Amino acid sequence: MQIFANIPAKFTMFLVLCFIPVACTQKEIDPNDPADVFAEAREPYDDGLYDLAIQRLGEFKARFPYSKHAPLAELYIANSHFKLGNYQEAAFSYEQFTKLHPRHEKVPFAMYRIGESYWVESPEEIDREQEYAMKAIEEWQKLVKRFPDSEFTAQAKERITLGNRRIAESYDFIGRFYCKQELFHACAYKSIELLDRYPSFTDLRKKALTRAARSFEELAKQKEAKPEDDSNIYVKQMTVKQLQEQAATYRRLADKSQ
Repeated sequence: MQIFANIPAKFTMFLVLCFIPVACTQKEIDPNDPADVFAEAREPYDDGLYDLAIQRLGEFKARFPYSKHAPLAELYIANSHFKLGNYQEAAFSYEQFTKLHPRHEKVPFAMYRIGESYWVESPEEIDREQEYAMKAIEEWQKLVKRFPDSEFTAQAKERITLGNRRIAESYDFIGRFYCKQELFHACAYKSIELLDRYPSFTDLRKKALTRAARSFEELAKQKEAKPEDDSNIYVKQMTVKQLQEQAATYRRLADKSQ
């Protein structure tokens, strides 16, 4: 061709290659080969297109439910939900993965992510409900017990400690609130619950003991003033002497507490 007559040979070859159809350089996908179909379905996940990944990987799983790639498809679907901020769906998907594939090498990771899915939903503010923090701790405790040597266990232990502290501070906040409102039966109950569940937090322990002592002292006074009053559980079930003894016990423990 005359058009290429005055063009260097190397550049001519480059131009010729540019005209070769791109499809010729791509591997053809066998629609009946699970490995090929899985690789194609995973591409949106690798590209960060998580909504599309959920769709494609779901379609793969429906077509090849018994393929060796099916567990990974399920795991990537769970990961996609997590990346999208669909934490409830993520927790459910990870949990299903652990139930369906209990011996899979990725189970420790999935168990950690179940806890993390709940954790990111839990509020940092101690004056708010800590239900999700409790769920996260429960899941991480399962991981620690079942896989004590996994690469995710150390981090799970750190999160458990952090979560327990947050919940203990929430109990402390609620106890203080009830005492300020002079709801002494509720104050006593919440303070004792903190002492029973989180005794290791010594700074919170002393305050809880002091609140419990004051609460029982006030309840004893209420019982003396209104012997027939049965409006709260402690006054109803305990005598004045028993309430005073409880108050003395908690006061003594508070004085000894560091």
